[in-house]
Amino acid sequence: MKRIHIIFATTALAGLVSAAGGQQSSSSFELGSIATPRTINPAANSTTPSSIAGQQQNPFLGSVPTGPVSDKPIDLSLEDAIARGLRFNLGVIENQVSLRQAQAERLRALSAMVPNVSALLRQNLDDLNRVAIGLRIPGLPAATGAFGFQEAYATVSDTGLNLTSVYQYRASRQTVEAQRLSLEDAANVVALAVGTAYLQVEASQSRVETAKAELESARELEAQALNRVGSGLAAEIEGFRATVQRQTSEQRVIVAVANLEKDRLTLGRIIGLPSGQRFNITSKAAYQRWTGGDLQAALRQAQIDRADVKSAQAAATASQLAKRAAQLERVPGVSVNGYYGSIGTNLNHSDATYALEATVSLPIFTGGRIRSDIQEASAQADRRQAEYRDLEGRVDYEVRNAFTDLQAADSAVTVAEKNSQLAERTLVQARDRFLNGVTNNLEVIQAQQDVAAANENYISSLFAHSLAKLTLLRAMGAAPIGSKQRSK
Repeated sequence: MKRIHIIFATTALAGLVSAAGGQQSSSSFELGSIATPRTINPAANSTTPSSIAGQQQNPFLGSVPTGPVSDKPIDLSLEDAIARGLRFNLGVIENQVSLRQAQAERLRALSAMVPNVSALLRQNLDDLNRVAIGLRIPGLPAATGAFGFQEAYATVSDTGLNLTSVYQYRASRQTVEAQRLSLEDAANVVALAVGTAYLQVEASQSRVETAKAELESARELEAQALNRVGSGLAAEIEGFRATVQRQTSEQRVIVAVANLEKDRLTLGRIIGLPSGQRFNITSKAAYQRWTGGDLQAALRQAQIDRADVKSAQAAATASQLAKRAAQLERVPGVSVNGYYGSIGTNLNHSDATYALEATVSLPIFTGGRIRSDIQEASAQADRRQAEYRDLEGRVDYEVRNAFTDLQAADSAVTVAEKNSQLAERTLVQARDRFLNGVTNNLEVIQAQQDVAAANENYISSLFAHSLAKLTLLRAMGAAPIGSKQRSK
């Protein structure tokens, strides 16, 4: 049985951180301002992590806790913390999943352009009852008896000339590239989040140490004051003042320890430490001036290295290709379908059979579907282009803002260090004057409070300076590398 069909048919087609660099205590600093890179999908609406940040937790502040809990505290350097964050942070994991989804969409778009070939091998065994099918022939038995035949087929289906599929595939490739760059940018965001949390732990640890030192000084002053009161050399009120100061110092230690524990929990949450795992930080942020170049050099590096800008550019290109694919839905399409096979009592005694169909599809009336597809794709393309241009301006703003913060923080550290030294000298002189009976302990207590304020200001300034460098490196697109060298 041989037949060839050539059919020409006319059919109607149916269808990311910034983080503040100001001088503030660790307890008041917020990590929630870290920006989240959006998932790239030019065919979807703007329901992305960044657009719903107010409705759910920022994924870069979460993680997948991994590993056994050690009985002993583990040592954790900044490099170790960032490495764990890049593996277990929820933001990175979500971007990895989005990349895999984009790759699957690319394969699906490619499959629409590749011929589909399938094979069939079948053995048929039949026994027909003529009476059951209403075929009554006098002289013939009611049943045919058992008989059988074999057949084998190879079928081919090819969309052929379909420019819409071509542009959809090109758009999907750009989407994959955009998502890959978004994943690269997510690594920078993780480095910023982890580095910020690590600096908070370090600053809180310094506050605990300073508070304990101030408590020892307050206890010593209380003992001296009570001794002078007992000896009749001072009024009883001086003992009261010394006791209040000592209790205030104890309260500061309690608050500082609590803040340190909360900051440890935050860091462990971001990098995926198992619940209850204790750790000690080993990296220290020594103050050193910025040596990474001037503002213009930072702006040039940001233009070259910012992965989110490249991702936005690729997403804008993908949306333009998707728009072109929608426009090409009006173009006629050609498809080819056919099969070739063999059928007979067995494959050694069989006849060839084949069919070939060529179809030309002309969209005549589609109920406005193509027009709506073009309008939607055009709107999406305009949105992606606007987002890309906005991101270029935002990167420039972030670099300039971070550079300004860094300059201010650098001056603040110098002033805070001098104030701390002067406050310590003032306390020594006030204590000597008190012990020699020149003045009462009110002057000493005031000097102790000035020392506490100066120490807090120095810790906050050092934290702000280190954070400003880390934020600038993120703005330049070099946070994962630069965070390891933040003391440069």
